[in-house]
Amino acid sequence: MTGPTTGADRAARAARTAAVAAGVFRRHDVDFAIARRAAGWTNATWLGGGLAVRVAGSAAAQDLVREARLARLLPSAVGYPAVLDSGETDGFEWVVTREIAAISLDEAWPALDGEQRVAAIRRLWGRARAVHRVAPAAVEAVARPRNPFYAREPAEAEAGLRRLRASGVLTGAEHARLGAALERFWEALAGAPRVLNHGDLSPVNALWDGTDVVALLDFEFAVLAPVQLDVNELVKTAYAPVDGERTRQEQADRARLRETVNELARPHLRTDADVALLIGYAIQLETWGLERELAKPGREAYTDWEPYRMLVSWAHTDGGCYASLLEHRF
Repeated sequence: MTGPTTGADRAARAARTAAVAAGVFRRHDVDFAIARRAAGWTNATWLGGGLAVRVAGSAAAQDLVREARLARLLPSAVGYPAVLDSGETDGFEWVVTREIAAISLDEAWPALDGEQRVAAIRRLWGRARAVHRVAPAAVEAVARPRNPFYAREPAEAEAGLRRLRASGVLTGAEHARLGAALERFWEALAGAPRVLNHGDLSPVNALWDGTDVVALLDFEFAVLAPVQLDVNELVKTAYAPVDGERTRQEQADRARLRETVNELARPHLRTDADVALLIGYAIQLETWGLERELAKPGREAYTDWEPYRMLVSWAHTDGGCYASLLEHRF
């Protein structure tokens, strides 16, 4: 059994990934000294000399080369940057793409006004829809066999809720109600059509050039699954809880964003089975996120965290924080 990761372990791994990145830049005749680190939590990314170099965060990760193969099958409407090279060095996978002059939509979001946010979400979803239209048979061999945020079977999903109950994070009643929602999810999943989903459709994984969402990135968790998996991430952009007081303008902007998300999401929420899939994916994603955060210092503040607040909303009311979307979906 291995012990917990230490600061020294993390530093050593960071040094190894940087050494791999330096070698990849040299391979493309670019001085690593000019490269700058970009954001990212599963992989390490450097930008410079017109290149974007991503290196797997650990030798155990086996997603980047697969993603490079998948990227070559995506339509241009997705905006994925041109793949120039991919491979493995010292056990670490890496991929090189063209650098795009843009920042993540998540980084840009706080400075966007209400109109820009609406336009960005429409464009983000438009690029996601291009992903969904890819023929499943064309990508089945290169899509991820499973997305780690979601359970493979009912027992795995139930185990996550049971751990939260055992640790006192969920009450018995909350556990029971969330478990019942997951039962409806598994029933609906059996007969649901599958499409290629991005799998992590967050603003973090979209690029904003100042006027437009120009690219979707980071397809390492792309899977064949019902479209409601990606729909949940879309809905979450407008319906996740927010902290603090909102000005009138902020409230108006959020209401407009919700109207837009409702318009985009409702075509995929026409049946009770569609809703069961949406809520089931949402519960699993927030369970995964809450367990991940609880493993870090400061867990006593968990009642303020977004994953907890979303989970208990579904445990106490029909539709939870998505209720206003689901009440009038037709």
